[in-house]
Amino acid sequence: MGSLVGLVAMSGLLTTISRVRATAPPSIPVRVGLHRGTRTLDHQKSGPLSAYVALLRPRMLQTSDSVSRRLATAGRSGGIAQLRWDQLAWGGCGLGVGIVVAWWSILRGSSPAALVLLPAIGAVLGVLFLDRRIARQATRRRARIEEQLPDVAELLAFAVAAGESMIPALHRVSGMIRGDLGDELGVVVAEASTGIPLERALRSASDRMDVPAVERFVDGLVISLERGTPLVGIVRAQARDARTLQQQALIEQAGKKDVVMLIPVVFLILPTVVAIALFPGLRGLETLVS
Repeated sequence: MGSLVGLVAMSGLLTTISRVRATAPPSIPVRVGLHRGTRTLDHQKSGPLSAYVALLRPRMLQTSDSVSRRLATAGRSGGIAQLRWDQLAWGGCGLGVGIVVAWWSILRGSSPAALVLLPAIGAVLGVLFLDRRIARQATRRRARIEEQLPDVAELLAFAVAAGESMIPALHRVSGMIRGDLGDELGVVVAEASTGIPLERALRSASDRMDVPAVERFVDGLVISLERGTPLVGIVRAQARDARTLQQQALIEQAGKKDVVMLIPVVFLILPTVVAIALFPGLRGLETLVS
C-alpha cells in the first residue's frame, strides 16, 4: 500500500513538473537567441510518460546531435562510438558490483529477487555516473576557457595591432596559449587553412565550447570581418570586456566565499580564543575556592 501511494504521488508530482516546464515562457537568453537565430525553441511533451523517460534516461542516450555537442563541450575525443564503449564499460562495472552485492545479500538471507534487481540497478547507475562525470568535465572545461579568454583576447589584440591579419594572429596566439582555448584556436586555424571560411570556423569553435563569453567574443570578430571594420579597435574592446567579466566573476566568487570563510572562524578560531580568555579566570576562581 505504501509503494502504491508513493507511486501515485510521484506520478502526480512528475506530471505537474512536466506541465509547468512545458508551459513556462522561455528565458531571456533563449529569447535573445531566438531573435538572433542562434537558438531554437524545443517543444517538450507534457505527459507523465515523457517525464518518467526524461528522469530515467541519461542525456547520453539522446539524439546524436545533442550527444556530439555535449562531448565536444566536455573535450572528449572519439565521438559517439567511443562513448558507447565507455557506457558499456561503466554499465558492466555497475553490473559486476550489483552481482557481488546481490550475492552477499542472498547469503545473509535476502530474497532471491535481489539477484535480478541489484545487477540491473547497478548497470543503470554505472551509465548515470558516466553521464554525471561527462557533465562535470564540461563544466570544468567551460570554467577553464572563461579564465583563459581575457589573456587570449589581449594577445590577439597585440598581434592585430602589430599589423598581422586575423589568421596569422590566431596561429600565433594558439601557439603561445597552452590550454583548452588554445587548442580550439589551433583547430580554427587548421580549418581555415584547409579552405573553410574563417567565420564558419569561429562559429563552429564557439558552438563546441558553449561558453557565453566566447560566443560574444566570436560574434564581435565575425561582425568585424563581415563588415570590414578595423580589427584593432574591435579586438581591444573585446579584450577589455573579457577582462571586466573576469573581474566581476572574481568579485562574485569572493562574495560567495565570505560565508564559507566564517565556518573556520566561528567553529575553530573563536572557541579557541574564548577558551584561552576564560582559562585564567576559571583557574583563579578554583584557587580562591580551594
